[in-house]
Amino acid sequence: MNATRNMTRIPHLGLACILLVGCGFLTQARAQTPSAPPPPGAVHTRLFLAFAEDAGFVPQQWWEGRLGFTDGDPVDATVGELVVAVRPYRRVEAGLRVGFGSTDAPGRLPEGSGATDLDLWAKWHVATLGEGARTDVAVGALVTVPTGDDTAGLGQDAFGLALFGAIRHGLAREARFVAHAALRFNEDGRTLGVRLEGRTSARLGLGLLVPLDDTFQLIGEVVGETERFRRQDADFRLLGGVQWGLTERGYVRAALALGLTDGAPDGQLLVGYAFAL
Repeated sequence: MNATRNMTRIPHLGLACILLVGCGFLTQARAQTPSAPPPPGAVHTRLFLAFAEDAGFVPQQWWEGRLGFTDGDPVDATVGELVVAVRPYRRVEAGLRVGFGSTDAPGRLPEGSGATDLDLWAKWHVATLGEGARTDVAVGALVTVPTGDDTAGLGQDAFGLALFGAIRHGLAREARFVAHAALRFNEDGRTLGVRLEGRTSARLGLGLLVPLDDTFQLIGEVVGETERFRRQDADFRLLGGVQWGLTERGYVRAALALGLTDGAPDGQLLVGYAFAL
């Protein structure tokens, strides 16, 4: 039995830890009052591809509805996603991401509609380093729960656990450099009728947030992950996006991502609206 299969219980343990952290710290939510100073790492601009792994934390809550159009090989998909993040304690963020969509596949490949896999995460703000609070450091865990319809290509019927570390570093003119590194443990699964043999994958992401004014931000990302399943290519993507503040708490967000390897979608368009507290 290979090392990956020996670790199939790890994602279940990680899920339990995330749920316990979320439930435990919810009891501390009342300790935060509107008059309290902003908690460490609080931001109103987040990444797209690495939303969970971003070292920035929501001030209190983040609610985002997002529509994604993916030009894949061999399956195209249209998916509506809900992204929710809460900050029940000053140094802790917990969140989820789930969607519902449909796929369009050529030839004899199956297609259909259904739910996507569910992502749950929790992370801890470790420290703020440097003079002027310039660098935020965070660590966390993300669990993928196989709730997606694997017969339609919307899920992979496999638990996954990712452990990550991340930073946000302040640059000139309020710009931010963002980076994270992660190790993901993947169970065996199935999608589109094809069996998947899980492997341990490594992920690295780099990002840049550049404010043009008080309401408009440019967002750039490069994210790469080695193969999650045997005989599946690595997934490297390049993304450019914007976040435009329509109101004090409401933001229009849009991005275009391009796949750089055969294991990534050829293209992906994301459009959404976020409300942050």
